[in-house]
Amino acid sequence: MKLNYKTLVPALLSALALSCNANDDIVQTPNGIDGISINNFPIIDGSDSTEPLRTILMCKLLGYDYVWERMMFAQYGGDAKRVMPQYTCSDEERHHITDNCLLRNNTHPSFLQLIDGKVEVIFTARSISRDEAVYAEEKGVELIEKPIAKDALAFLVNPVNPVENLSIEQIQGIYTGDITNWSEVGGIDTLITPYVRNRNSGSQEKFETMVMAGLTIKEFPELQVGNIMMAPYYQLRDDKSGIAYSPFYYYNVIVDNGFTKAIGVNGVPMTKENVRNNTYPYVTDVYAAVRSDIDKSSMAYKLFEYITSEEGQAIVEESGYIPLAAFANIKKVEKEEQSEAYYDLQGRKTATPARGIYIKDGKKIAVK
Repeated sequence: MKLNYKTLVPALLSALALSCNANDDIVQTPNGIDGISINNFPIIDGSDSTEPLRTILMCKLLGYDYVWERMMFAQYGGDAKRVMPQYTCSDEERHHITDNCLLRNNTHPSFLQLIDGKVEVIFTARSISRDEAVYAEEKGVELIEKPIAKDALAFLVNPVNPVENLSIEQIQGIYTGDITNWSEVGGIDTLITPYVRNRNSGSQEKFETMVMAGLTIKEFPELQVGNIMMAPYYQLRDDKSGIAYSPFYYYNVIVDNGFTKAIGVNGVPMTKENVRNNTYPYVTDVYAAVRSDIDKSSMAYKLFEYITSEEGQAIVEESGYIPLAAFANIKKVEKEEQSEAYYDLQGRKTATPARGIYIKDGKKIAVK
């Protein structure tokens, strides 16, 4: 085949121009958000567990490769995986992205930062907490939130603990103080050490609202290694009688080092497939949020919209999360003497199916 150099050379030059440099930082990606660049990249914050997604999203939009690497935490003798971008831009531009755009304040501070207008978009393991909602109301600020992925709240024990499953009632009993010995739930004769997370952490808010649902939690020690996501893993590594909880994504994707064991609930093993098919009891949403007064033409709002587009959801899946489409495909429910019905995620009947709606008939059903 004869090459046409008149068309080939300009094409190669155009491709080379896509890499960022000190003179032109605009990256034209084949897919993504038109016009997004290093200079106008939104200020993003969020939960520790969503950091890989935020980083991979940045890499995809600005055209960088990335690798997963294990990072050692010498003071705790453990490790966890992080996404490491392979930057091809100048040091100044790299520092701008890492210092000014990709913030790492974890769940509660990121909500406060968003309410205060110091960040533009947050990706979090939970919705706004009760305390944060009060703070937003005091500031006269409203947020727009939407689910972007599926995760679960996992219950963790030391790997030598023979218990593989607890019922919802047993978990509640442990944390109200009614169940105090592992022998009461099929384990060995030793006292249970329940751990809780710090107030307003993503895990603690989910635990209180989803699992305990108004029950009084006995005073238990917060995890002793600090208010970090690795806390349950460091604590349970050395405590064979302990139990704690964590986002499943953090356990399965980020940590994945054998220090802890995720147990089943109500006879359903804690696996990614059981999150995907919605049979695990504590399936949760991962959220994106912006302020309601955001400029709808801004790159921040375009990114907020992009994450639930088909391309954005592909990035969600690449990060290791379960995208919405894989979880909530529309299914029709057919019963004798009953017409088909559609319901939204709050269980309210709707006339027609829509994006993100699952089917329900009397009881919530597993969807694939």
